Amino acid sequence: MTFSWKIPPWKRHEDCTYLAVTLIDQGGGHSGSITEGVRGDDAIEALANLVMTPGSPLGLGPTHPALIGVVVRRGIDSTWLAQPPIQVARDERGRWQVAVRNATAEDVTVFSPTEISGLVSRLRSQYGRTG
Repeated sequence: MTFSWKIPPWKRHEDCTYLAVTLIDQGGGHSGSITEGVRGDDAIEALANLVMTPGSPLGLGPTHPALIGVVVRRGIDSTWLAQPPIQVARDERGRWQVAVRNATAEDVTVFSPTEISGLVSRLRSQYGRTG
């Protein structure tokens, strides 16, 4: 697979246009999150920026069993940086469920560990281990 960008988002010198919230299983039914600004023209490019930037929490282990998912939001919002309006809970089968308050499909995308792993495989195939 090839990507349509001319310059990969992790190599661009531009302001961040999205927020990425990495959701982690902390054990005992608890979850934690890491929120940071990322670059991209759409949610997939923003996720690519997150996973390919050196030092990223997902750069080394996007298939880590503690990964619940990543929520990508268009635009930079200080409220989201401080306390993203995301609820994470286990369903009756023990699977993690992610809900985002007041989210629209145009502004917020939730990526599962499977989707993240697939993107990372495609990126590494084309660009190598690091961007």
